[in-house]
Amino acid sequence: MTIRRPARSKPRIELIPMIDTIFFILVFFVVASLSMVRQEGLSVDLPRTASGTRSERARLTMTVRADGSLFLNKRPVTRADLLPALRQHLGANPDLTVLVNADRQSDHGRVVEVMDAARLAGARRLTIATTPKGPGSP
Repeated sequence: MTIRRPARSKPRIELIPMIDTIFFILVFFVVASLSMVRQEGLSVDLPRTASGTRSERARLTMTVRADGSLFLNKRPVTRADLLPALRQHLGANPDLTVLVNADRQSDHGRVVEVMDAARLAGARRLTIATTPKGPGSP
């Protein structure tokens, strides 16, 4: 009496679980990339405007805090070192947009001083950061 063995089937790769796994990884990276926020300036209370627009050009961020401290691309800078640092950045790329990120409570004279330093350093484009006005806000 001979016992017949069942015919061996060839191993195969199941595609459905692999597709599910790849789809899960894709969704994970999409959600993760949406939560990334481009933050170039320091946290300050910006003034509100109704006519503000957003620019995606290369920029140099100057921050003026309420206490009068100055920052250039998140690095503290003194008033004396501001102009040479701006000239160094703008000399390498004169088409940079200089973004003034000033706190609402900061001294107006200090903000004008920073904007003047940017112009003296050769800035062609100067922008002031604001936040959009919400409905019903003064």
